Amino acid sequence: MEAGVIAVIGLCALLVLWYGGGHLYNRRQGKRLFHWLEKGLGVLGGEHEAGWIGSPASGARVNVIHASPPFRRLELTLLLENREMLPLWLLDHLRGKRDGLIIKATLRSPRRGEVEVVPARERVARGLRKEQEQPWACQTGPYGLVIAHRGPSTQQQVRPLEHWLEIYGMHLHRLSWRKTDPHVQLQIEVVGLLPASSETFLADLQAAVAGTMHADN
Repeated sequence: MEAGVIAVIGLCALLVLWYGGGHLYNRRQGKRLFHWLEKGLGVLGGEHEAGWIGSPASGARVNVIHASPPFRRLELTLLLENREMLPLWLLDHLRGKRDGLIIKATLRSPRRGEVEVVPARERVARGLRKEQEQPWACQTGPYGLVIAHRGPSTQQQVRPLEHWLEIYGMHLHRLSWRKTDPHVQLQIEVVGLLPASSETFLADLQAAVAGTMHADN
């Protein structure tokens, strides 16, 4: 048998074994992360409904309705890395994609200003600095983050975020507060949050948003 044929067979075998191992790992990881998140949902109040996105290997989604102030409702989505397909996993890993938590929240009282918090190296940060029509005021945050804001009294609105960013900014991909629904959108690496309880993480987020709303009045 030629060496090229052997190499192709070996690669196919590797990809099949990788797919099986990646799928099993993601199922366990999905259940672990969802169990962690579920423990803290009581902090948000209201009623919630949850379900897998296809299967535990892909992730899960939770909808919270009639949430406690300052929230009205929230959507929390756990998205796992695509570990089943080796080439895609390598590409995503090089891009910095990890198991993530996405939170979209509707506030009881919309903000008058807008805030964006992103890593300085990201393309979004460069775009914020170049915005001319409605320019953003930018400042440096912890862990190489850029904090951009525009609109009435946004400097006062940013201050209550600073303590939250000192704790969780290391794992942050993006935090957006807008005047339109969903008012708050958060993207964060979830694995870095696991040393703390989800109750603590969600309560801290709730307090940071509430502090910002108070600064807005």
